[in-house]
Amino acid sequence: MKLENHLESYKEHKETIFDWALKVKGIENSQRIIGLHASRAIIDLLSAYLLKRNLIDPGVQINHRWFKSKKVTEHLPDFPNKEKIISLMIELELVCEDLTYGSPKPEEKIKEAIFLFNKLEGELKDGGQ
Repeated sequence: MKLENHLESYKEHKETIFDWALKVKGIENSQRIIGLHASRAIIDLLSAYLLKRNLIDPGVQINHRWFKSKKVTEHLPDFPNKEKIISLMIELELVCEDLTYGSPKPEEKIKEAIFLFNKLEGELKDGGQ
């Protein structure tokens, strides 16, 4: 996928979280929406980050499921702050999977996903957007 497509997809996922789920439905009613869209949005943002640096080709697809363990580093090229970003992405993916497929969670768990999303967004945007 092209850089522009990843950025557009990222924007749509982010809007779904912050403009619809949180503002319209409320955090307590949006566990699955936030889990699903936070995971996918960050993958699109990472893809855009790597494309912008010419570290991957537009045909490369990064799978969110890779981010369940440190083995994901084998699938990705080296880039600035890779260890930190990968660690945060693994943490986010595990929280998001629990929110998306698990039983209802306390509001703090949902806020954790939003916190990790925002932190990763800062890392990836400050370094590449």
